[in-house]
Amino acid sequence: MRKPLSVLLSALALAAAGTVAGAGSAAAASTTPSVVASAKSAAAAFGSICYQAHVQNVGWQNFTACNGTDAGTVGQARHMEALTIATAGVGGVCARAHVAGVGWQAWQCRPDGQALTVGTTGQNRPIEALEVAITSNRPVRGNAHLSNLGWQGWKPWAESTQVGTVGQARAMEAVRFEV
Repeated sequence: MRKPLSVLLSALALAAAGTVAGAGSAAAASTTPSVVASAKSAAAAFGSICYQAHVQNVGWQNFTACNGTDAGTVGQARHMEALTIATAGVGGVCARAHVAGVGWQAWQCRPDGQALTVGTTGQNRPIEALEVAITSNRPVRGNAHLSNLGWQGWKPWAESTQVGTVGQARAMEAVRFEV
């Protein structure tokens, strides 16, 4: 199922403005064009990373977050189950997720302009940690909001960033990344 052009244009406008709108449900297949288009739109001179969350009892959020804005939910006790990520102007992205009851998933990598998805959908398994790297070895940093803990704080700029926890059974509720 494809999103109407007006929905895609709205997502691009929100990403370019750096603002985030409310959450809603959308088909997983329709998230990829929106995330890729948002990454390309937000690239400017420095490059961009955009991401869209699949949230417990919500599904795919109807907005794409870019360059430090929040994806997921805060204050609703809803865990993230999957995350779609795309970059533009940085060479590409690699990512993996640590999922409750599964452990670390295999690394996935995509060049600029292509999206990857980590985590699971339809299994009610929270993401507990994420690791993201930029393929051109450009620095990236991230921040995660965890259940019963809140925001972890921005991780230092590095070739890869790991947010969340492993072995503490803390569900990730929201995330932010910057390149």
